[in-house]
Amino acid sequence: MLSPQQHKQREGKLTSSRIACLMNGDAEAIMRLYREMIGEAEPEDLSHVWPVRLGEATEPLHLDWLEMSGFPIERRGDVVVHPHYPWAAATLDGWAADLKCPVEVKHTGGREPFEVLIDRYQPQVQWQMEVTGATQCLFSVILGANPPLPETIERDPDYAAEMIKRGQQFMAAVADRRPPVALPAAPVPAIAHKVYDMSGNPSWTSHAQRWLQTHGAAETARECEKVLKSLVPEDARKCHGNGAQITRNRAGHLSLREAVQ
Repeated sequence: MLSPQQHKQREGKLTSSRIACLMNGDAEAIMRLYREMIGEAEPEDLSHVWPVRLGEATEPLHLDWLEMSGFPIERRGDVVVHPHYPWAAATLDGWAADLKCPVEVKHTGGREPFEVLIDRYQPQVQWQMEVTGATQCLFSVILGANPPLPETIERDPDYAAEMIKRGQQFMAAVADRRPPVALPAAPVPAIAHKVYDMSGNPSWTSHAQRWLQTHGAAETARECEKVLKSLVPEDARKCHGNGAQITRNRAGHLSLREAVQ
């Protein structure tokens, strides 16, 4: 649970958890957040939501486990305000000292693929990177009762720019006490995570076999070229012999070619 001091620091600001509805285009959640921000509604009470409480209970252990796994963690619970937008803030689960980036930890039931969870929490991790100026975020998930699974997520500048744009529009609506308009969901940053077996593709098979047959010879040819060029005297315009020739152009660059008979 957040401390009174953390609540005070977050008051009136868009945080990692609040920005998600603006990016997902959730009209109902956006209106609930708007009414909260203008003082017409209380923040949603999550004290009786089991997944939320479970995540809070396991968070210290989760962070400790990451430290034992080689990720030194600092600044647990720090509230950071954006250097350029005072209405934007993020509450850090922690800060990975060696990676110089925020840490976001989650505890899920383990019934969904890890890739689905990455997509779901992209708004939070991207917002933390935007607020802190980091280029990556250490995202770690407990799937059911399994040990934490950490993954580094890279910052997406275009997605971050869209978050700032939507955040500014929303905060302007709050200042004017004008109900905001929900925008369509913004596509989350694409992360290549699928594995494909291409052995049934005829073109792949043909070129893979040719590559296997020739890549060793290509490596050998490159090594031989380096040696042959190193043997060319400084005053030589051309060297040839045994079917190979090396010529020097006016700029001094050497070119290896098959000698023409």
